[in-house]
Amino acid sequence: MSIDMAAHLAQWNLHSAFDRGWEAQHPIIDIQALIRANDDLPPLPEITRRLLHFRDDPNADATGLAGIVELDPLLAGQMLRWANSAYYGLRTPTESVRDAIVRVLGFNNALALALALAALRPLETPNLGPIGRDRLWRHGLQCASLMRELAVALPDDRRPPPSLIQLAGLMQNIGYLLLGHLLPDSFRLLSRLIERNASLTLPALDRLALGVEHGQLGQWLFEVWDMPPALRAVVRHHHNAGYAGEHESLVLLTALADGLLSDVQQGLGAPPSETPARERLLTRLGLNAERCALALARMRTPAE
Repeated sequence: MSIDMAAHLAQWNLHSAFDRGWEAQHPIIDIQALIRANDDLPPLPEITRRLLHFRDDPNADATGLAGIVELDPLLAGQMLRWANSAYYGLRTPTESVRDAIVRVLGFNNALALALALAALRPLETPNLGPIGRDRLWRHGLQCASLMRELAVALPDDRRPPPSLIQLAGLMQNIGYLLLGHLLPDSFRLLSRLIERNASLTLPALDRLALGVEHGQLGQWLFEVWDMPPALRAVVRHHHNAGYAGEHESLVLLTALADGLLSDVQQGLGAPPSETPARERLLTRLGLNAERCALALARMRTPAE
């Protein structure tokens, strides 16, 4: 399909995504200004702030992490549910958060899961379509798992910390959650547009429907929340195979995992990555197709 034909089809699908006229329901707005000024924009949850400070503590350990998680009964319950899931096959169920961290989940994995869940929970997003809340969480788990497998082959000086890899995978698409929280009608429109235009990339569909990409939405939110620079770079550039900067390995690793999942129909509705972009990512990361196939085969996503 030519670019012009694809754009025409997407435009037609945009106007037919709702039964009534889209323009009448969705006047052009400055979404960035709305996000920065919106009274409904939730502040960074206090427990997330605590976990971020804890993550930077050189003396951080499982006991300290358990103490923070236990301040939030819902978060503690979720961590115990993950640890006692059939995936891990425990003969004796774990009954304490610290035991779940030490015996089952592992410190880095538990910290990343707690951070991501605590940060994402205040965003009240519809749970429907290709960018619904549960779908984004499952995709994030898959992406994080795949990124960990890919990172094994990276040189030590280019391999991001395990906790950052997990967070990048889980939080890369937070812009969609923000869209659903602030503008549920626009969220539903974009969801239908993605479903009807499987040959177009997500950033292209974002720009068509919203005039802004979900990566920009995520970046603006993370700026307001004062999140770590590495995560800001990931949410903004995880579809950019040409990204260059301080957090290059983490961003490119996220982009590669995203593309690989789309290739095996486990992505968010985006088409398989174009060959030149894929080759560029592989070359810059020092990986190859065989390594990618092995990582896909080993990918595991226990905490759903």
